[in-house]
Amino acid sequence: MRGSSLAFVRLAIVALGVSGAASARAADVTPSAAVAPKVPFVVGLSTVRAVAAAEGDYETLRVIKSIDTSGYTIVASAEVPDPGQGGKLREVVVTRKILAADQAGARKMRSYFHDGDAESFPGTLPGFSAAVLGDLRSTGQAAFTFQDVGEFFGTSAVRGEYRGSLNRVAGPPTTLAVLVNGRVTLLPVLHARGTLTGSKGPGQFEFYVLDDPANPILLRWSGPGQSTTVLRIEYPEPKGSPASIESALAKNEVAEVYGIYFSFNRADIRPESERVLKEIAGVLTAHPQWKLRVDGHTDGIGSDAANLELSKRRSAAVKDALVSRYGIEGGRLVTGGYGESQPQATNDTPEGRARNRRVELRRL
Repeated sequence: MRGSSLAFVRLAIVALGVSGAASARAADVTPSAAVAPKVPFVVGLSTVRAVAAAEGDYETLRVIKSIDTSGYTIVASAEVPDPGQGGKLREVVVTRKILAADQAGARKMRSYFHDGDAESFPGTLPGFSAAVLGDLRSTGQAAFTFQDVGEFFGTSAVRGEYRGSLNRVAGPPTTLAVLVNGRVTLLPVLHARGTLTGSKGPGQFEFYVLDDPANPILLRWSGPGQSTTVLRIEYPEPKGSPASIESALAKNEVAEVYGIYFSFNRADIRPESERVLKEIAGVLTAHPQWKLRVDGHTDGIGSDAANLELSKRRSAAVKDALVSRYGIEGGRLVTGGYGESQPQATNDTPEGRARNRRVELRRL
């Protein structure tokens, strides 16, 4: 794709067409006994999700902005095609407060969150609670309600609820391949499905959830007329971590950076990128002798020439941000771009395209 299309927010869990590219594939849902590193529940944890919907394809970005004893706050942003404006993209930014009591025990999932709604919906979650995951782990069954919410004359409205039980799918431990801090990682998942009944009849639901009660991220789910998938997970690496940008550059390796987000088909850097920009600036400040080459890469959606030009503009935007916001000397940064010519994965799937859209840093 020519850009990150961070789009209309069905908040933490974004609605997709069932036939969209977010459906689970056998290639990345595999039996495995391997233990993957935990995804920490921390400020700065972000997820990017692919969306295929009637209004068009897009992506959403969710970031945890704060955590305290009462709960946590997430900010979700998106650029969604607006059918009423001929498909023109409309930027949406939504803030939602998740109560700690709901994160622990709520059994109602509210997958849609309108930008004009209240900040909190007590008794609901945009995903699974620790109680639902715990029941599925211990007994193989959990009571669950899905709240079907949509837009009605510019506001959100509950169209109905599906109620019933979810059942854990029997079988060996399962993993799901997800791009975590730039590395393809097999995350342990719990696979559940069930028939929930609503006012319009029964509906089939299926979920792949990170098997961690402290951080039960819904990695994939599907229901009547909707589904979603997580493409990328990013979180702050501790200073000195072998996986950090600084460690890669210290070993003269390429540092692949996925936490810099751009507007769709543009080189505008989105505000959610500041954490990573600050990290890069900190590395350059700590190593005043280092000079870096900044290269942009795109996926294969769009023409070769357009993607090449876009990748160059994006790398230049990264340099400009480091110079103007963090005082890095411009002479220490060289920029370039390769467009879609150096893919890391196939461009035939949302997951592959997510791997291909990146910024690479090299020491000179």
